[in-house]
Amino acid sequence: MLSSALLVNLTLNALSVGMLYFLLSSGFSLVFGLLRVSNFSHGSLIMWGAYLGVYLVKALSSFSLALMVSAGRVGIMLALVEFFLIRRLYGHGLELFQILLTFGLIYILDELVKVIWGPATIPVKKPAFAQGSVIIYGEPFAVYRIYILSIGATVSAAMYFLLNKTRIGLIIRAGIENKQMVRALGININRVFTFVCWVGGFLAGLSGCVLGYFTGLSPEMGINQLLAVLVIVVVGGWEASSGRRSQPFSWPWPNRSWASSYRNWPY
Repeated sequence: MLSSALLVNLTLNALSVGMLYFLLSSGFSLVFGLLRVSNFSHGSLIMWGAYLGVYLVKALSSFSLALMVSAGRVGIMLALVEFFLIRRLYGHGLELFQILLTFGLIYILDELVKVIWGPATIPVKKPAFAQGSVIIYGEPFAVYRIYILSIGATVSAAMYFLLNKTRIGLIIRAGIENKQMVRALGININRVFTFVCWVGGFLAGLSGCVLGYFTGLSPEMGINQLLAVLVIVVVGGWEASSGRRSQPFSWPWPNRSWASSYRNWPY
């Protein structure tokens, strides 16, 4: 029989892993929810976030700054892909070509990692502030897992605020439900698409940097994480037809009546 101390420790470890998978899958969920594009290069973007993050931590000597910079760069990568490539395939019944395009990006991004950083696995030492463990209810618990819980909670709160308390969030939520209605109200939905791709890429890069210090760096980590993300989002995540929630943690998505509320907007 499990002791109460061990049960608490196992629960905290499970929560930290669940929070990590939330970070890994949230960017894919957001992009798929609005654009209906299954971005199979998401795993490769996670890998780029990991490699860039570890490299920038050494270059900038600041984990937090490197985390933001690497995530921002990965976000720019996905935004540029959407602007120059994916946008050309909207609304033409070319969903298969979108999938093939993102599959092709997997090979390009994965090979670039091997060219730049080499094909070998790279062990990564955790930053000084995240090393060691603390005693919680009589059992040791890794400090880095506490960091994962805190950054996951921060991202979840930030996304909740963005989607529910800001005007751009309202546009995103309406666009998920009815893109044509948003266009009819005079809103440039293409700019929203690009912004959402940047946010999705940012989340992929951020989660990749966190993951890199959790598992180390490997050219195979992208495809491995893609499989996990697909299981979380496609099988257990987005509701089949409405696309209103993501797992393992849920964001409150609106119903279709939100779209009609934009009639009184000043733009």
